[in-house]
Amino acid sequence: MKSVRRRFKDSKLRHKLMAIYICIGTVPVLLLGIFAYCQQRRDYLKEERSVMDALLSKEISRLDSRMASYASLSDYVAFNRSISDGLCGNDGSAYEIYEQYADNIDPVFSSLKYFNQEIEQISIYVDRDIVPHSNTILPLSDIREEDWYGKAKLTQNNQWFLEEGEKRAYNARIMPLMQQKGEHGVLYISVGYSELFSQLEELSRDAYGIVIYDGQGQSVFQTEHFPGREGEVILSPERVRQEYRKQAAGRDSAYMMACKNLAVRGWRAMMYCPKNEVVTVTNPLLLFVAGLVLVCVAASLAASLAFSRLVVRDIEKLQNNMKSVEQGDMTIWVKSDSKDEIGDLIRGFDAMIGEIHRLIHQVYEGKLLQRKYEMKALQAQINPHFLYNSLSLINWKALEAGEEEISKITLALSSFYRTSLNRGNNVLTVAQELENMHAYLEIQSCMHDGSFDVEEEMDPSILRYETLNLLLQPLVENAIEHGVDLLEDRRGKIRITGKADEENIYLIVEDNGVGMDEETLASILEFQTRGYGVRNVNERIRLFYGEEYSLSIESEPGRGTKCMITIPKNG
Repeated sequence: MKSVRRRFKDSKLRHKLMAIYICIGTVPVLLLGIFAYCQQRRDYLKEERSVMDALLSKEISRLDSRMASYASLSDYVAFNRSISDGLCGNDGSAYEIYEQYADNIDPVFSSLKYFNQEIEQISIYVDRDIVPHSNTILPLSDIREEDWYGKAKLTQNNQWFLEEGEKRAYNARIMPLMQQKGEHGVLYISVGYSELFSQLEELSRDAYGIVIYDGQGQSVFQTEHFPGREGEVILSPERVRQEYRKQAAGRDSAYMMACKNLAVRGWRAMMYCPKNEVVTVTNPLLLFVAGLVLVCVAASLAASLAFSRLVVRDIEKLQNNMKSVEQGDMTIWVKSDSKDEIGDLIRGFDAMIGEIHRLIHQVYEGKLLQRKYEMKALQAQINPHFLYNSLSLINWKALEAGEEEISKITLALSSFYRTSLNRGNNVLTVAQELENMHAYLEIQSCMHDGSFDVEEEMDPSILRYETLNLLLQPLVENAIEHGVDLLEDRRGKIRITGKADEENIYLIVEDNGVGMDEETLASILEFQTRGYGVRNVNERIRLFYGEEYSLSIESEPGRGTKCMITIPKNG
């Protein structure tokens, strides 16, 4: 928010007026459009939820009816005395048993399957060692290990079993009339899984997802149809339950839900649809609102351009005149006879420039002349020849006394100051800058008793190019003081590299010192850090060559630091 306020405050007056006009012209329309869109979206979601409830109720009623009809068929077979009599107490020959099955049981089962095409299998499993009769009469030993048998044998009521993975739907029950005669039999009726749920499959094609759970909460059927978005919106059975609980608790959900209980005890069906799929019908209204807002923006923009041109025209002329004055052109060419605030501002600016003219002639030129003489006097006091002569005298005295180490340091110091001062010029060749660095390293090596090594790899082709003076010395100083001087476990090493490409020259100073952490590295070029020489090098490069050239630093604790100077070949 602060950044937006700052940007608005710093923008031009013309742009501020335009922004105000656009806001006044578009914000009310935008708010009304958003309100209308949200209201229509809410109403449509409410209507769609009612439609989902009605559709799911209708299809579940159909499913209940179909399952009830199969349950009635199960009752018919289970309580058919001729069938039970034909299965109990049958001790005749195999042929006689076959004839009895063919006469009493096969016609009934064939008739049921004929009038109910969805029935895939009707079987009665008897607890007796018999020869299977087709798939109609089978020994109970075939199903003793089945999970559904363990549930079916506990009650005489009809029970439904659905296996979603294998696409099987069947019901099973104990044969009560056989049980009365001391016999044990189980009736099994299998129906087509797809045919049983065909209506729900058709319903899902209208961009819905449907899941049916049994009494234990396990999914026994799932279908969905979301063309092109299957991987995005299809929910797992557990996720469907979670979304339904959200809706029931009044929490926001990305899905619309409907839930109905089936006639089978404990079974329930849940239907879902992504809200984004539902509210696509409101897109035309959203486009209309967007178009209306664009029209308002265009109208407000045209009005603001015309109005701001009248209001800001004289202010912009005054601004341009002030820029000319900043560049040294003291000519006043903006005049105004307006009596408003802008006219007063222009006339005040005219009077101010006149006063500045007077002050310049009275004070400024005299002060400049005084400063010029003071500078010349100061420069005269700095006589580098006196420094060179003094160092030369110290060198001869050291040679006479046989102090070669002192002579060596004196010559290095003389070379260092000669290349540093450079007769007052701040530009020299790369070769001269290297000479300055060599002199400095010679002095530091003597001061440190040769406690570190120096490696140099310089492309000879770059020696003739010009560069700012005193770029390498501060980096070498920093590498010694804050890098290799702090080492305790290894000998220090400083490596100086110079190379170039088609446009730039790269001067690199590396050390194997203690390095620095990310926080220190991030702030080393800022003014509050202690490395003034490094910061000074970076600022001088940017001021002299431009913002695209600078000093870059890479470092890692315990591994050392790498400083790279990038300057252009053409200066």
